[in-house]
Amino acid sequence: MSLLQRDIEKHLNPWLKRDEIVVILGARQVGKTSLLLKLKEDWEREGKPTFYLDLEDLDLRASIKTAGAMLSYLQASGLRKKEKTFLFLDEIHHLEHAGSILKTLHDHHPELKIIATGSSSLRLRLKMEEALTGRKVVLPLYPLSFGEYLTFTGRAELHDAVERVAGEPLPEPFLRRIAVAHEEYLTYGGYPKVALEPSVGLKELLLKEIQSTYIEKELRGLLREENFLKFKAFMEFLAAQHGGLLKISEISKEIGIARETASRYAAILEETFILGLVRPMALNRQKEITHLPKAYFLDTGFLNFTLKDFRPLSLRRDCGGLLEGSVFTMLLRNLRGTDELRFFRTKTKEEIDFILKRGTKIIPIEVKWSKEAKVPAIVHRFIKMTEAKTCYIITRGGYGSARSGGTELSILPPWAFERILSRRSDVG
Repeated sequence: MSLLQRDIEKHLNPWLKRDEIVVILGARQVGKTSLLLKLKEDWEREGKPTFYLDLEDLDLRASIKTAGAMLSYLQASGLRKKEKTFLFLDEIHHLEHAGSILKTLHDHHPELKIIATGSSSLRLRLKMEEALTGRKVVLPLYPLSFGEYLTFTGRAELHDAVERVAGEPLPEPFLRRIAVAHEEYLTYGGYPKVALEPSVGLKELLLKEIQSTYIEKELRGLLREENFLKFKAFMEFLAAQHGGLLKISEISKEIGIARETASRYAAILEETFILGLVRPMALNRQKEITHLPKAYFLDTGFLNFTLKDFRPLSLRRDCGGLLEGSVFTMLLRNLRGTDELRFFRTKTKEEIDFILKRGTKIIPIEVKWSKEAKVPAIVHRFIKMTEAKTCYIITRGGYGSARSGGTELSILPPWAFERILSRRSDVG
């Protein structure tokens, strides 16, 4: 089976013409190795020399502990001096002294274009941050977008239909079929291996394997073994409050761990790409730093396995939270370099789910499970207060528009909003 294209490739390609080291970070099983192998395959097809090193291989790591040793290994494998060569380093966080090795190769061997992956940004940053200042660009790889999911599950015609109609309503039977696919996506998430598996029972077993591997391998160097159960309890507590405020003091009391430990667990989940945090927007910039963030799992399949709940969404009380979390990851996937993502919450607990700050523009985004989107009063007040010129209301199936003063509010299903975001120039 040929390796399927990922959306990240269009953002990656411009960096391949520059000399920076490209570092791709993401959770385990999110598709980093497959991405590297596809790029390797593509470039070899164009006649470009490539090398791929799997740094989970203990014997390989033992033989390349220095930049000189790595260079000798590559030369023995056929590397030619001064010939432009693509070097793929998979799971670089396993490599001791990764930062100094990459710095030496980058500074003294410009013929090597290095593309590296890592599954733990925490450990990777500790090993590389100072050494590679100004020498690297970091690109996150998230679980499959819904568009990618349609392609991976053999529904490319639905993906193409969304692309063709853009923000216009999809006709039947496309709309019904895409709604079914989207519920499946919210239930089982965007890990590629899970998406490619047609059996529902095997999807759940694969998610179990992904979570077990994460706990046993990813956390092995970050936690003592006796803390694994407490960490899992912490993760389950957050899953039950998906999309809620991250109240560390409250959680630490409930689980019976120190506040500092709970803060550390939250940081580990964020740094290993299981959890994402979004902070509140306030008129006073200092208050944005101190107010509590909201916490979302970056993959709804991982979340649902943690909750042990794969029921149809019509039977669940948290279906709105699943949709909201999916939109959160969608927004993260499409952030530009200077963008900021926030949420807005008043003292009376009225809330706008997301605020996209793009340059001087402020774009409120509200997510509603109901197919009939009613614009909340807080959205109208926020638009008047900030003079926002664009606003999006995301629903499961509705298309439409409304106005708030001089501002147009676009009402879209999540798949249409994703298409607009992916075009990058269409939002804001």
